[in-house]
Amino acid sequence: MLKALIFDCDGVIAETERDGHRVAFNKTFKEFGIDAEWDVEEYGRLVKISGGKERMKNYFQNHPELLDSGEDPDELVLKLHKRKTEIFMEMAAKGEMPVRPGINRIFDEAYEKGLILAICSTSNEKSVKSLVKALMGEQRLEKFHGILAGDIVKRKKPHPDIYELVKERFNLEGNECIVVEDTENGLKAAKAAGMYCIVTPSFYSHEEDFSEADIVVSSLGDPQLTEIEVIKASLSLDREVKYITIDDLNKIVK
Repeated sequence: MLKALIFDCDGVIAETERDGHRVAFNKTFKEFGIDAEWDVEEYGRLVKISGGKERMKNYFQNHPELLDSGEDPDELVLKLHKRKTEIFMEMAAKGEMPVRPGINRIFDEAYEKGLILAICSTSNEKSVKSLVKALMGEQRLEKFHGILAGDIVKRKKPHPDIYELVKERFNLEGNECIVVEDTENGLKAAKAAGMYCIVTPSFYSHEEDFSEADIVVSSLGDPQLTEIEVIKASLSLDREVKYITIDDLNKIVK
């Protein structure tokens, strides 16, 4: 029986990586006088690393000449990430990143059916809450039973730690949960926690390996939109597919 619907944030709730986080990182570098600018291609490499601080550490390890030799790199990364989070929150509040199709609709449907609703993200908790408030509304933000984000666990996706934590917190079994993810790392984390997973690929992840997913669709879809693209489905849908419903997801749970 399906008891919980769990969302990743970046790439799932909104297309945030290319036009949100990447832009916020670049603005931060400029403010700090660091001669670095991540273009779309460069960020495509970095986005495969889970966590913003981890991405910066990887980048600066490969480009040590960009840093002042007198400053501790770890302390600098923390300062940069704090300011980057503030900039991202400002962008989210202005609605610069639209919500992806079907997110608000399926959230409302899941809430009406009494499911546990949570977000599990490697992004900073303040960034996640700011984005959810701006794109899903304050009332939906308050209806989430839990937002697990940032450094709440030591190991980030593809490790299952954050999904294991949500199971522990809400006394759930893996086969009672469905996760909405957009990356191979997120899919691997959900599957390692014994959960079902529906993938809605984002700009940077559409060529990744989603063979383990239960469903892969272009988006969750909305009734007023054209049909979604069903890339993979482990279930038989008994109607013309224009959007994914909770009833569809219930068919996955064995």
